[in-house]
Amino acid sequence: MTITAYDSAMPQLIPASAPAVLPYGDGHNKWLHTRFPKALYRYFTVTGDPALDIADFEPGCVWPGSALRAWAEKRKTNHPEWDLTVYTDRDNFQAVVDSMNGFEWYLFLATLDNTAPESYNGVKCRAVQYTDRSGAYDLSMIFDEDWLNKP
Repeated sequence: MTITAYDSAMPQLIPASAPAVLPYGDGHNKWLHTRFPKALYRYFTVTGDPALDIADFEPGCVWPGSALRAWAEKRKTNHPEWDLTVYTDRDNFQAVVDSMNGFEWYLFLATLDNTAPESYNGVKCRAVQYTDRSGAYDLSMIFDEDWLNKP
């Protein structure tokens, strides 16, 4: 089953009825899922915190590939049962593939073109960020609702 998730640097702009949210768990735009007590959630890391669920792999966040690999190594060392999900766009996809060599990982693809493919270059997508709303919030399609944490 799929579910729509919202994220934003300004969570106050996200509709209160959002079924799922993807807060920033660290960095300048940090906020908590508790703003949306009925929403499912997972957290983005922009600084490489291994306790957070989704590595945001792009310049200005978890970057370069060596930082992504360090995030994955720390996360798996500290909690081998936790999975690895990487958010990236098409331009940086190959760098993720190279950096995550040897790890089982999941793709969270940013298309931002209103498409939500279920796979990209042979890798199944766990989620796709398909649009942004003019700086208000982004919308993502989560393909596996069970991956999301319950409120």
